[in-house]
Amino acid sequence: MKQSKLLHNLQPLLFGCITGIVCGAVIALFLVCSRIVISFAFSVYSLERTPLAVACTLILVILCCLITAVLQILVPAAKGSGIPLAEGCARGMLRVKWLRTSAALIAGSLLAFLSGMPLGSEGPSIGVGGLIGEGVGRMAKKPVQFRRYLITGGASSGLAVAFNAPLTGVAFALEETHRKFSPGILLAAFSSVVPAIMVSQLLFWGFGHIPYLNSLGINYGMTVLPFLAQVKYTSVGALFTVCGIAAASGILCALLAAAFNCCIFLFGKLFGKINNAALRLLPAFMLTAICGLCIYSVIGTGERTFEHVSVNTAAGMLILLVVLRFAMTATASGSSATGGLFLPMIAIGGILGTLIAKAAMAMGMSAEYAPNVIMLTISAFFAASVRAPISALAMSVELTASFANLLPCAVAVGIATAIAAVLRSAPLYDKMMEDLYNNTVTDSDDVTLKGIVHAKSFICGRRIRDVLWPHNSLVTDLCRDGRDLVPDGETVLQEGDELTVRAELVNKDAFVEQMQDYIITRNRN
Repeated sequence: MKQSKLLHNLQPLLFGCITGIVCGAVIALFLVCSRIVISFAFSVYSLERTPLAVACTLILVILCCLITAVLQILVPAAKGSGIPLAEGCARGMLRVKWLRTSAALIAGSLLAFLSGMPLGSEGPSIGVGGLIGEGVGRMAKKPVQFRRYLITGGASSGLAVAFNAPLTGVAFALEETHRKFSPGILLAAFSSVVPAIMVSQLLFWGFGHIPYLNSLGINYGMTVLPFLAQVKYTSVGALFTVCGIAAASGILCALLAAAFNCCIFLFGKLFGKINNAALRLLPAFMLTAICGLCIYSVIGTGERTFEHVSVNTAAGMLILLVVLRFAMTATASGSSATGGLFLPMIAIGGILGTLIAKAAMAMGMSAEYAPNVIMLTISAFFAASVRAPISALAMSVELTASFANLLPCAVAVGIATAIAAVLRSAPLYDKMMEDLYNNTVTDSDDVTLKGIVHAKSFICGRRIRDVLWPHNSLVTDLCRDGRDLVPDGETVLQEGDELTVRAELVNKDAFVEQMQDYIITRNRN
């Protein structure tokens, strides 16, 4: 009996590791392909502007647009970032066909990169990782609530591999994917992230021995911001000076992030009124082509754009790059083009940070602290947009491999997050997920279920707050041994407990199917 219970408790760890291994391999290959395609796109846009070269570039972009439209018609879930999809599946809100959707996410992303779209690979990596978790659970014939943990682990692995940032992946699972702390979520994230990082780094090490791939930056320990080394503060005065700059940066980042989110939501509504997929996507693809043909450095994920600017770049050029990246990214995301927003947000925040560092240097700040100011601005802009301050701080440490700038980053992130909340700026991915859910689920109603917790139930022995309940559901009543108890988050569920669970505006069949793994139902309203 004890051995059987031990094996039962080890299942999440075992299947989490399997999910991580598969995610590490698949996403590493996807990232390698992404680097190759993005490099090709830059070579196309950097050609001499002859009429033939311009015509061929426009034809390539239009073809990418048409093929993307066909993909989105065949697989409607393969739109946008991929992160809202993974979050929706992890929270039990969305259900998709994992294999075809993950394939469509990868193909759509590569088409976007080929056209020079200002979107990143980390969003699709998170989406594909989550869908791989769903696939592992389905092939193992695991119940819905078990698969939700694997989806969480897979999504965390996707982010961890994309940025080589395991702690950021785990923090993202807790803070963004579920917006709650739970031992089960923590175990799911860690058990998947660790093997995913190991497998991906092994593959990157192997690919790094190929000269061409190594020239693209593919190697062991590859990270997003290797050029942004942080400097230790040599005096208390320097630290407090940068903290003051961090406070001002937090305010500016909050305002820009609120505007960024608002533009994406507004463009999403405008483009959403266009029923034809090709016509909906065409403005974003053509804007990318036009901007790329004028200033080819603004295309792509933004990593290369950000890498080639410095405090010596003219202020006018920095402002122009921020405006162009802002407009292109908001248009691309609003049109539902496939691709992530993590790297584009890092690019916008980084260029803005470069502009702030340039201004601070003009007022007397030492030039050696410019990378520190740039990094805290990146963290603040991300935190204000996504409303994930812990993930932003973890990212600032892992992407620079330094704790030197943690305090100024915390100041900037805290102020930016607080101001974004005061401005009532909706968290980017939460709003996207709600829109995706509303567009996907049309048959919804209020449902109330009563049932008994059985010995083999997944929730037996767990606290109420540690259970991944179905979307929009709440335990309203609990009866134990004939006595009515007031359920709260700390209540430990026991065999024989009679629960009443109420859900609002959910799909009845999906809700009942999930609850069958929790309780033996008695009635359904």
